Amino acid sequence: MAFPPPKKPREEAVIEHEEIPADLAAPAAEVQVNEDGSITLAESGVPKGPAPQRWTGIGVKPDGRYGSLLVSKFINCLMYDGKKSVAEGIFYGAMKQIADKLKVDPLPVFEQGIENAKPMVEVRSKRIGGANYQVPVEVNRKRQQTLAVRWILEAVRGRKGRPIAEKLAQELIDCYNKTGTTIQKRENTHRMAEANKAFSHFA
Repeated sequence: MAFPPPKKPREEAVIEHEEIPADLAAPAAEVQVNEDGSITLAESGVPKGPAPQRWTGIGVKPDGRYGSLLVSKFINCLMYDGKKSVAEGIFYGAMKQIADKLKVDPLPVFEQGIENAKPMVEVRSKRIGGANYQVPVEVNRKRQQTLAVRWILEAVRGRKGRPIAEKLAQELIDCYNKTGTTIQKRENTHRMAEANKAFSHFA
């Protein structure tokens, strides 16, 4: 029985790399040797520090009038039964009333009102050893904004006898001046956390 002749070893193709002109080549990153022996590559043109964080939610686009993500988020929270055009009309009507009453740009008033309504700490119920404790915890920035918007809308809906745009304008002015129902709720939350600070080690 005749066996086929052995195959010749496959010759490896030699690929010639085209030289890149010096002016088009990417500049080599500078290498810095640290004290512990590790190295650090210096990247030019890359911003240092963490990326800016957005607290308005994912997929939220700026509103059409002010170009603000916070305004758009507030309108979405104000919206009821999917009627966004109604919510926009209410909000922009409230901003117009703020401008007429205070004779200033209403957007900074709105933003400062939200900032004043944000709680720093809150209490959360935690079950330990068969007993429930109200444990004070620090509120992260995203939840601060959520609670501020929620409390403002609860206070607005709790007011009776006037159009909602007028109630919203007055509540935002109250928050701007650090008065009103929303600020009182924030102070009560802080007061409760202060009263239960003895349980803070359970957090």
